[in-house]
Amino acid sequence: MEIKKHIVWRTTNYGKNRKIEFWSNRIKGKGDKTLPKDSASRRGWNKVIVLKPIGSPETTFSMGFIPASGDTKLSDIIRKIEKGPFGMRLCPDDCELFIASNDGEVKLKLVRYAHIGDKTKPELPVY
Repeated sequence: MEIKKHIVWRTTNYGKNRKIEFWSNRIKGKGDKTLPKDSASRRGWNKVIVLKPIGSPETTFSMGFIPASGDTKLSDIIRKIEKGPFGMRLCPDDCELFIASNDGEVKLKLVRYAHIGDKTKPELPVY
């Protein structure tokens, strides 16, 4: 898996940000219960949820999450649906994951859970 770094996460309101037209469904991500509750460092976050974006292949989107605190975060990353599945690292707590777009309707599907060291998908980007 290819770990992506230097991501900017900005706070927003899921479904209520007027600058974003289309919001996917939310997928519940089960947190990594092997981590200490106060584990803020992503260095030890090894559990990954693999998600598949659904929509028109040319549609661009950004990924986001809603942690236990409720502060919705949206990334500065732009991906196209045609690039296929991606992974998101999971912290100790459960969270909800989604994608958002201004290009067209988008949906999100849970593919599986994996370990960050999974060598069967070396090209899978993980955020």
